[in-house]
Amino acid sequence: MNPSNRLISVKMTLNHVFYISYLVPASRIRPFLPVVLPPATAFPEHMFVSIVGMKCNNVRLSGFPWPSFDYGQLNVRTYVIDPQTGNPAVYFFQSGVSSCIVPLLTSIFGITWERIDFDLQPYLNEEAAQPSYKVIGGWQEDLYFEIVESESSREGMEVFADPESEITHITGPLIGFMGSTGHTIRFEISHLPLEVHRARLLGIRFQLPVAMGLLKEGELSKPDSVLLVPRWEFTVYLPPRRVYPRS
Repeated sequence: MNPSNRLISVKMTLNHVFYISYLVPASRIRPFLPVVLPPATAFPEHMFVSIVGMKCNNVRLSGFPWPSFDYGQLNVRTYVIDPQTGNPAVYFFQSGVSSCIVPLLTSIFGITWERIDFDLQPYLNEEAAQPSYKVIGGWQEDLYFEIVESESSREGMEVFADPESEITHITGPLIGFMGSTGHTIRFEISHLPLEVHRARLLGIRFQLPVAMGLLKEGELSKPDSVLLVPRWEFTVYLPPRRVYPRS
């Protein structure tokens, strides 16, 4: 990836990144996508919705050690095709951060993040003897996630040719989109290679994707894929560019 927008780059370290993903009918998701974005179907007529959370540390402008910010972030997203390059991309339905000032700063670029309560803490699950994460907080309603690394989950999903294809589909896109039709923005990222672990979901309370119509109540506790990335060096290139439907 050779980012086309290099006016500003923002560097950060992402810690304890988790991806909780659900394979759902594409017909359910298409009405929520800007018309300019083709869906990336992982299986005929199905696509993924992912809940992604993380701790963002030392967030700063490249070349400037100060000021820097630390905050938690949670987003709900799906997977699309970038109409500019034909490459895999991510579309963000909603994003929230545990900071008051960061949403004000990102709004300058048209990036709409909500202020949420989000506390992500790693711990050792003694029963499973595996690293685990727990999240408590609130986004419209109470938030709760509990995730544990799991050796038994390493075989991957049957809809993909191999486990690496699943990981690449969910964690690999380097292009992101936000906003509705006519107000869609596009931005690019880069990062070092990822160390991805498989995991199990032990518990969840998060009604936002259900209230939006992306997931059904009975699906929330039964994800098709749970992945963890312990640490991730990450760069975002700004400003984003507006994407318009072709006439």
